[in-house]
Amino acid sequence: MRLALEVVGVPEAAEGVRGGAARMQIAAYKAMGVEMIGLRNHVVEDHLHGPTGATTLQQRSGNLARSTTSEVIEEGSSVTGIVGIPSASTARAYAKILHEGGTTRAHVIEAKNARTLAFSVGGTMIFRRRVNHPGSNIPARPYLTSALEEQAAQIKAHLAEAMVEATK
Repeated sequence: MRLALEVVGVPEAAEGVRGGAARMQIAAYKAMGVEMIGLRNHVVEDHLHGPTGATTLQQRSGNLARSTTSEVIEEGSSVTGIVGIPSASTARAYAKILHEGGTTRAHVIEAKNARTLAFSVGGTMIFRRRVNHPGSNIPARPYLTSALEEQAAQIKAHLAEAMVEATK
């Protein structure tokens, strides 16, 4: 689960510019890097830690925020910016269900690193060695998609500015 914004056709657009193809490719790469860092920060600060909203998630451990990365990939004339959770991350599975929604099956939760589990029900602390979790129906909260939608116009404008600057 990753979002990507791609700039295609930079060399074609730069044909008439002296030294343009290489300069525009470098400019696109640099600008995309800056924009993806900004988008990643927007996701973390406003959608994972921010004020409560339709796509804001409640932070528990901070693992999802720490696992959110940004990168830029250059393949031929294509520059792609990516913000998301890497495949190798331990947060990948729950990031996907939080973003897309879904259900979990009923399952048993057992204490592993302590003698008992501790949780609060109606203000009363409960201690158990194991509990039967009934499963969950988790609504979709597409925090990555909404962050990109909020920033898309700004990202496009900054990339366009970088392309214009590269032609000067």
